[in-house]
Amino acid sequence: MTSKNCFSKMIVRDLKERGVWLISSIILFLLIYPVQILMSLDAIASYMKGEEEFYSKITEQFSSLMSFGNEIMYVVIVIMAFLLAMSGFWYVYSGVKTDFYHSLPIKREKLFLERYVTGILIFIVPYFISLMLGYGAGIMKEAGTSGILSLCAKGFITNVVLFLLLYNLAVLGVLLTGNLFTGVLAYGAFLSYGILLESTISLTKYTFFTTYIENSRLSQTFEGKLGKLSPLYVFDMILSNNNISMKDVSVVFGISVLFLVICISVYKIRPTEAYHKSIAFKKLQPIIKVVVVLPISACVGILSSEIVGRNFIWYVGGLLVTAVLLSFAMEFLYYLDIRECIRPKISTGLILGMLVIMAVALKLDLIGFDTYLPKESRVKNMSIYINGLNSCYDYPEGAGEMYGTTSFLQNTRIEEFDAIYQLAKKAVAIQKEDKRTADSEITAASEITDSEELYFSVRYEMKNGKEVYRGYCIPKDEENLKLIADIYDNWEFKRQVLPVEYVKEEKISSLDIADLQSSHTSELSKETIKKLFKTCKNEWESATYEQLSNDKVLGFLRFYLDYDRENGDYDTGSRYVSVPVYSSFQQTRKLLEQNGCKMMTFEDYDKVERIEISQYDDKTGDLGGILNVTDENQIREILEALYITDNSEIFNISTINYQIEVQIDWKSEVFTNTDGFCSCYFRADEVPEFVTKALEE
Repeated sequence: MTSKNCFSKMIVRDLKERGVWLISSIILFLLIYPVQILMSLDAIASYMKGEEEFYSKITEQFSSLMSFGNEIMYVVIVIMAFLLAMSGFWYVYSGVKTDFYHSLPIKREKLFLERYVTGILIFIVPYFISLMLGYGAGIMKEAGTSGILSLCAKGFITNVVLFLLLYNLAVLGVLLTGNLFTGVLAYGAFLSYGILLESTISLTKYTFFTTYIENSRLSQTFEGKLGKLSPLYVFDMILSNNNISMKDVSVVFGISVLFLVICISVYKIRPTEAYHKSIAFKKLQPIIKVVVVLPISACVGILSSEIVGRNFIWYVGGLLVTAVLLSFAMEFLYYLDIRECIRPKISTGLILGMLVIMAVALKLDLIGFDTYLPKESRVKNMSIYINGLNSCYDYPEGAGEMYGTTSFLQNTRIEEFDAIYQLAKKAVAIQKEDKRTADSEITAASEITDSEELYFSVRYEMKNGKEVYRGYCIPKDEENLKLIADIYDNWEFKRQVLPVEYVKEEKISSLDIADLQSSHTSELSKETIKKLFKTCKNEWESATYEQLSNDKVLGFLRFYLDYDRENGDYDTGSRYVSVPVYSSFQQTRKLLEQNGCKMMTFEDYDKVERIEISQYDDKTGDLGGILNVTDENQIREILEALYITDNSEIFNISTINYQIEVQIDWKSEVFTNTDGFCSCYFRADEVPEFVTKALEE
């Protein structure tokens, strides 16, 4: 009992000594919760008072501020964790103060816990009081309070656990260093080192490996395993999802306890004379130097190569020069002695050796990254994203996960993946024969495509749960396009890539019709529009790759969709779905014609007044030659070679020539809309000879 009373008295005494910090904490939390809540709710009331959505709006705002939506709180946690750790253990940076505290008849563990607990109380007590005052402010402002207390409790527990994690890291940073400067550096390193490692590895893969695709690169740093080592990952998870499970909180708490044990152990063995050193433990100096210099040097090496066009020699030069300079800088930080900096160190030699080995391994792809192909028997399922095919579709709201390479790969599964695997196998064979890397250059996957190549990305999901992502480039030859056709005709793939599969018919509200001649909103009934959608959808689902390869887009049906926002019917994507109508879609065209909406076709030569052809300079982007065609035969030849958009690009070996733009002017008796539909283009190998000659002149 006496011991407990003594410890309590120590806590009270320490709180008095750190009274400025306690008062500052109280003021800060009052500003974050009751004051911010009152200001925020008053702001909403000033422009929404009396409106139907007023109470729901202030309740939503109140819930956000009281639970996970208060972003200011996370900034406060990061800063306060360090300041309270520093204020509590500041004395270890002073020899006189350290000698004084360690001469007291108190065990080091008890002394540590006294300073440690005081820091926690300075955070928790003002936080809890201000949170309750904020709750009262919400009640006063008539914000709905149903379920708010449970959100408050969950938010409070989560934020306290996050604080403990960062607080323990900050304390550890103080104990491992001997001055304020290195203490700040240590705390920053604990917070960001996982991000640095993940970014370094991702950038290295992106620079050296042609098959690497963005899965966890800079913008998605925390998706990588190493990125999750950073404590900031938890903040990112909360801010991204506005939530966190209590299971995750328990894991974070367990990690915090582990770091607390480490802190106590370090404090017990920390030398008293360490106050004048940058690093408290001499044996840690070379280890810290190695783990810091390696990733930073790798990043600078990549930057050096990027400046001069991905040159390998410059990569190696930037790598080694940075490593030497950083090694000297860290030795100076350790000893504050120039002579000690230039003295040869085993750790410096180890760093340089590791970097040279890494550079050679990356250059020669000794790890076999680009040539990796799992055994087909080990693969559970696959998914594929084909550039030009997947990217030509607009997906409606509710199907936002289909946008982008990584999202599509992550959210689709194909069990019958033989054609995909064979395509990947052929691509890997190409990688083995030709690495597409010059002797002194580094080539990224994003730079190896051209008009005669097809770029696609795949995801292998292994039977053991592992996922592997790769991007490949293959020639657009007959054999490879046959595999593409097999993939497209596979219903597993088609039902996941076609945007019509993500449309609920009951949501369709209106229709725009666009063809070669005009674009306009139809006056058809909803029932007729839904019938059109169903018909067009059926023809899209039954259309084969071969059929579409020899077909042309005549126009588009844009089906607009209604969404119920209150029921959460919202996601990334478009408020409509645009469905191409091919010439072979006879049922769709027949239904349109029956309802007075016949589509203009490329066979309507006699209805064309004039065709205007413009050419754009590839370098400047400026409009170049202009050709006006009125001859009936030439008009026929042009129409036979035209395509509306690049929807057909993937279904043909040749690509679209976007330098030459074609605009059709129709005769007055058939022109019904002042807004022309769109420009048309030629395939690269189908530009009429007379057009080419005329534009050259």
